[in-house]
Amino acid sequence: MIETNPLIAMTAYLLAIATAALLLRSVPRFTRQLEHSGESRFAGIDGLRGYLAFGVFVHHSIITWIFLQTGVIDFPPSNFYSQLGQGSVALFFMITGFLFWDRLLTHGRQHDWLAFAVSRLFRLYPLYLPLMLTVFACVFYLQDWELKDSGTQLIGQTLAWLIFDRPDVNQYQQTGMLISNVTWTLGYEVFFYLALPLAAMVFIYRGGWMQTVLCLIGIYTLYQVVGWEHSLKKHFLASFLGGIAAAYWIRRPQWVAWSLSPLAGIIALLALAIAFTAFNRAFNLGALLLLSLFFVIVASGNTLFGALRPRSIRWLGEISYSTYLLHGFVLWVLVQRLPPILHLDARQAWVFLPLMAACSCLLIIIGSLTYLYIEKPGINAGKKTLHWLRQNRKPGKELPEETAQQR
Repeated sequence: MIETNPLIAMTAYLLAIATAALLLRSVPRFTRQLEHSGESRFAGIDGLRGYLAFGVFVHHSIITWIFLQTGVIDFPPSNFYSQLGQGSVALFFMITGFLFWDRLLTHGRQHDWLAFAVSRLFRLYPLYLPLMLTVFACVFYLQDWELKDSGTQLIGQTLAWLIFDRPDVNQYQQTGMLISNVTWTLGYEVFFYLALPLAAMVFIYRGGWMQTVLCLIGIYTLYQVVGWEHSLKKHFLASFLGGIAAAYWIRRPQWVAWSLSPLAGIIALLALAIAFTAFNRAFNLGALLLLSLFFVIVASGNTLFGALRPRSIRWLGEISYSTYLLHGFVLWVLVQRLPPILHLDARQAWVFLPLMAACSCLLIIIGSLTYLYIEKPGINAGKKTLHWLRQNRKPGKELPEETAQQR
């Protein structure tokens, strides 16, 4: 059965990696971009991102297959396919927690909060806004451009989508399924970003007890406000703690030295394998501990016997946000909308599997293009905006060199 056969995932990954390798060979601009990015301090994490983002695509592909068969949207029966989605998201949250907490520990009170805010804004929205506009356009196209909701309701729906909620647009049922509802994770990311200054004041800057109490109240208030429509789940937020723990782990030279050993690489892979096969959900204590163990070893610089190092994998990591954000729409177009036009039945394996293979390749091509022509210009626009803000605030002050925080 497709929903339990791991060879489907392996084939999809091979197609994606081969597509990335071919693009780097045939398009010099992609190669130059990868060389310009260079190998960061956490090169293994850059490679890990590529595996994770594509894993979420495979997860949603299997969910789409189940939906086509049953009409029900549900988790795959296979632990492996279920964890390709949930486990990958948990590890993404760990990456976020690790990178930003590490910067706080490194810079302390010198942390550039203005650069942090601007970079996050220009990292999330330049690609998200065109995708959101595309979703709205598709909805109205499918409804023959008929306005079924009032203008006030439509404005409310637009504002909700702008903060990564996914209400039905113009009474089109399950609008969020056009993008596989992937933006739910961005709500958690936004909460983490907003709570980070308050958490820093509690755990790093360490003021008086009154400051601590006020900051904790502020964090709780943000927790309620950000989760206003769909309450944030505490066990999902616990994933960030695995990344924060890794930020402390890498500051122990003896622990890092052990993490770089072949034995640690074997332990990391075993922990990942157990988490992805013995658990059906990632956000419980056992799975999170295993994933955290895996992550701290990778964060320490272990490339898992070179699996995180190839150029093609690093490129998949470079375009991981595009892959993550766009894969649901690519799936919807190719697997749900295209077959009826071609008079094909995607419920048949011989139709679905070639379409999934096509999605695997096309997603990497589209993601590479959107990264180069939308994401990267957006990041650069953020740097220019930051420079403009600083010039207006302190005339004559030069913009500091680019830091990893801009990425």
